[in-house]
Amino acid sequence: MFLFSGRGYWQELIESIVWAHNKLKVAPAAQPRALSIVQGRAVGVTHYLLGGIAKTVARAWSLRPPL
Repeated sequence: MFLFSGRGYWQELIESIVWAHNKLKVAPAAQPRALSIVQGRAVGVTHYLLGGIAKTVARAWSLRPPL
């Protein structure tokens, strides 16, 4: 289904989800909007930082002495 039309996977996925929402009348007024370059970078940096923090906490938790 995805990746056969020459368009991006994420674009196809988002459009499929929007189509399903519109078909089922879940949220007909909601339409996706593209992020600007700066917004996309901000999302990427935030995701990277939160993932690093979560990984560090999980690693520290795994190295703690047994109770």
